[in-house]
Amino acid sequence: MSLTPQQYLTVKLVELPITDLEGRVRDELYENVALEEGRDLDSDSELSLSGDADADNADDAGADPNVDTYNADGEVVGVTNYDGDDIPVYTSRGTAPEAEIPIGDTRSFIEELQVQIGEYDVTERERQLIEYLIGSLDGRGFVDRPLTSISDDLAFYQDIEASVDEIEAALHVLQQFEPAGIGARNLQECLLLQIDRQLAQLPCEENLKGTDGYTARLCQQKRMLKLERRAIADHFKLFERNEPARLAEALHVDHDTIRSLMDAIAKLNPHPGRSLHEAADDRLQTIVPDFIIDTDHESSISFSLNMGEVPPLRVSADYLQQLDSYQKADGRLTHSQREAYLYTRQKVESAQMFITALQQRQQTLTSTLKAIIACQREFFLTQDDSLLKPMRLADIQQRTGLHYSTISRVVNSKYALLDGTLYSLKHFFLRTRQNAQGDAVLKTKVYPLLSEIIEHEDKREPLSDERISQLMTERGQAISRRTVAKYRNEMKIPAATLRRRV
Repeated sequence: MSLTPQQYLTVKLVELPITDLEGRVRDELYENVALEEGRDLDSDSELSLSGDADADNADDAGADPNVDTYNADGEVVGVTNYDGDDIPVYTSRGTAPEAEIPIGDTRSFIEELQVQIGEYDVTERERQLIEYLIGSLDGRGFVDRPLTSISDDLAFYQDIEASVDEIEAALHVLQQFEPAGIGARNLQECLLLQIDRQLAQLPCEENLKGTDGYTARLCQQKRMLKLERRAIADHFKLFERNEPARLAEALHVDHDTIRSLMDAIAKLNPHPGRSLHEAADDRLQTIVPDFIIDTDHESSISFSLNMGEVPPLRVSADYLQQLDSYQKADGRLTHSQREAYLYTRQKVESAQMFITALQQRQQTLTSTLKAIIACQREFFLTQDDSLLKPMRLADIQQRTGLHYSTISRVVNSKYALLDGTLYSLKHFFLRTRQNAQGDAVLKTKVYPLLSEIIEHEDKREPLSDERISQLMTERGQAISRRTVAKYRNEMKIPAATLRRRV
C-alpha cells in the first residue's frame, strides 16, 4: 500500500523466476514502444542491464549497496563475500561456466506441501499427522472437517491414536506453509492467517522509530493491517454482508478508511488451495535455476546469475530525441503536439523505470545469494547436509540490509544449481530446536552421531538412552534422555533391550 510505482515494479520482478521473467520482458517490449533491445555504449540513451540502479530507491526496493557496478557485458565486477573471500559472480552473458540448465519436475501441489514439512523440525508422528491433514484439504485448501472426525479417521484408517490437541498442533504447523492461508478451517481463519503473515513480515514496533517517510509508511501499513485484523476477527459478519457503514461505525473510522480497508481485504486470497485442481492435470513444471554455482570442493566458490533469454534493454534513441525536441519547444506546442509530448514522456519514463527495476532485481538476487554462501560456505563446498548451519531470514537481512519481505520473495521462488544438483534456496535455511541449556540442536548432526554411537556399542551390553545422552553431551551435542529416545524412534532404532545379542 505504501510502495512507490518503482518499488512496486521491482518487488514484482524480484518474485518472478527466470522463466516468468522472460515472458514479462517480452510483454513489456511489446507494450512499450520506447523500450527496445540492444546496446549502444556511445549513446546517452543506453540503459542496459550493465548500468547503475536508482540509488534513491535502493533500500526500499531491494538494491544492495555492497554490490559493485556492472560492466558492459553484464558482469558484476569486484564482488567479495562477507568473510572477505572472493566470490566471482557473472550474469548469463558474462563468462559463466557452461551448465545444463533446463530441469523438468512433475511435483504436484500436494507434493509441494509435503516437501515443506522438511523445513520444520517435527517428529515422525507430527509428520504423519501433517501429511494426513494435507490429504484432507478440500478444493479451497481448507480443513473443513471437525478435528474430532479427523481423529476418528486416523484411528480407523491409519491405526494412529491422536488427540484433538495433537492434531490442532500439527494444523498450526501446516498453517505456516506457503501459500499463506493454507490449512484454514474457514474463510475467516484463512483471511486472518494471511493478515498475520503480512504483519509478521513488518519490523517490530520498537524498530519503527524515526520521522523519515519510509518509516512513516511502514507505521501506516502496520496500523492498517491491525485494523484489517480487527475487522475480520471481531466484525466478520459485517464484512461478509458487505456493510461498510456499520463496519466503519464498529471500528470508529471514517468512510474513506473503511473503503481502503475493504479494498485491501478483497485482495487477499480466499481460496489458497486453488492450485490443487491444477495438480490433477499432472502438468509438467520446468524448473530453471536462477543461479549456477560451481565450486572446486576445497576453497573456491563462484556463481552466475542466470538471465536466460532476457536481452539487454535500452530506451529508444528516436523517442529520446522526440522528447528532447518537444521539451525545447515547450511554449510553442499545439494541442496535438502537447498530447504527443505527454505520450512520449510517459513511455520513456516507463521504459526507464522497467530497466531500473531489472537492475535492482539483479542486485537483490546477487546480494542475497552472496549472503547465503557466506553463512553456509562449508555446505556449498561439500554439499554435506550435516554441515548446514542454523540460518533464518533475519540472518540474511542483517548481512544484506534488504527488507525481510524482499528476502522472503527471493527465497520462496528461486532455485540454484550447485555442482549439477538442483536446490531450492529454502534448502539452505535450517530451523533448529534448543536443548535445556539453550544451545541449538540440529538433526543433521544428531542423527549421524547417534547412529555412530549405537553402531559401535557392545551388542552384549547395549547402551541405555541415558548413557547415550551422556556420550553425546561429551561429543558436543547435549540432548536429554527423552530426546535421545525420540530421535532413536524416528530413526527406527529399537530400544537397548531389543538390541541385545547373546
